Amino acid sequence: MEEREPTTAMAQIIPIAPAVGHDPFSKFNSPTSPILFPVGERRVGWERRDGSFQKTASHKAIIRLNEKGDNAQLLNIVGSSYKIVHNRELFKAVEDAMHKEMLPEHLKDVQVKDRVASFGRVCMREYIFPSIMCRIPSVRSDIAFRIIAQNGYGGSALRIHSGAIDFYCTNGMIHGDFVSAYRRHTSGLVVSGLTDVITGALLQFTESRDVWHRWANTPVRHAAAMALFESIADSAKMKEGLLDQYTRETDMRGPNVWSVYSTLTYYASHNDGAFALRRTVEEQDSTATIMLRRELSVVKWTNSNEWKALTDA
Repeated sequence: MEEREPTTAMAQIIPIAPAVGHDPFSKFNSPTSPILFPVGERRVGWERRDGSFQKTASHKAIIRLNEKGDNAQLLNIVGSSYKIVHNRELFKAVEDAMHKEMLPEHLKDVQVKDRVASFGRVCMREYIFPSIMCRIPSVRSDIAFRIIAQNGYGGSALRIHSGAIDFYCTNGMIHGDFVSAYRRHTSGLVVSGLTDVITGALLQFTESRDVWHRWANTPVRHAAAMALFESIADSAKMKEGLLDQYTRETDMRGPNVWSVYSTLTYYASHNDGAFALRRTVEEQDSTATIMLRRELSVVKWTNSNEWKALTDA
């Protein structure tokens, strides 16, 4: 329950310090971004039998404010020790770490995609770096370095995932041993240590290149691919979709491990056709989290015994 509304939302916004020199991220940090909305806190309680309001000190409400600050939407009820980490604060820290650990020529063409789920309870910013590229001509893949930063207002902890994206088919990938920076929203939270995460992510991308080239040159038995799809499909529709996509992949890339992997990453990156989500309002608003969950499923599948049988054949 809300106690009062502020007259302005500006007090709820963490300002971004002016960048020194050219900042390739500045154009993505405008008020038009769907994730840079103001957030605030309100006291909560319950209504007594006599109609009076009893406040509680053990919990508080996290609310999303509109641009004028004269209206709000409840995001979550959290414990009193919960600390809001504003999206601006988190993404500024991530981008500062990128400035420190990456070359200017790698940052200049950065692409940023913002996604929101559950009306703002979960927010994601995806960074794609076309200048950090791995090319595998034999399977027609140009793979760029990618990082996903995730924040939640009562719905999730802070996470950073490193991975890649195949420009040929816009398939997203998270590495098998992906870098994940986890911070809890507590009163002692400090957003720090991100430079090590960025360094580790870059190193992992470099090491993954050899793996991808090996997969592209490793033939795969049809029966092994079918066994993998059988083990992971949770419905006949999903299994049929995987088989159809694998047929398209082998037509383009040949019968190799990369074609199987590309089938899985296609499922994790596309929500249409055989892999479409059910179109209820609630599930549409959860699309971003569902698709990230699919990407993390691919990580799990590529660590399975069926995948090992595929790559060792």
